[in-house]
Amino acid sequence: MKKLFLIRHAKSSWIDDSLSDLERPLNSRGRENAPLMAQNASKKWNRPELVLCSPAKRAIQTSEFFKEEWWKEANNKICSELYEGSPSIILDLLSSVADEIHSVVAVFHNPNITILTNLLAQQSISNVPTCGVVTLELPLLQWRKLEVGSCSLVDYDYPKKNS
Repeated sequence: MKKLFLIRHAKSSWIDDSLSDLERPLNSRGRENAPLMAQNASKKWNRPELVLCSPAKRAIQTSEFFKEEWWKEANNKICSELYEGSPSIILDLLSSVADEIHSVVAVFHNPNITILTNLLAQQSISNVPTCGVVTLELPLLQWRKLEVGSCSLVDYDYPKKNS
């Protein structure tokens, strides 16, 4: 059994319009929500073995908050596919994970996180909100068998659900 955590980056700042999209940091709400969501995840789930993160500053900052609370020792990897790629490219990335790894986190962006959640678990979630954490189970032993409808949604958490 494989576990896949899809995490949307926390709320980002739009104050400085001189920054590129890749450079936008978290805003104060994002810096508050990320540690709380990370604590929630750490209470429910074992530490993931692999963390894949978009190169966007807001995703990296979100990942750092989660790292402090949940995956201190996980293998972290920045993947441009999580910023630039289509849902099918991201699915290819996730399908290429080594089978020895049983739990993977991907920290990235909408609309792809919502699209992948709905495709993999055959759900109809309209929007995974910022700092939302989707937990999916793949009842197979090989990541390459990750495909549409192959997962079960086992948890879906987000900041406003906890307020």
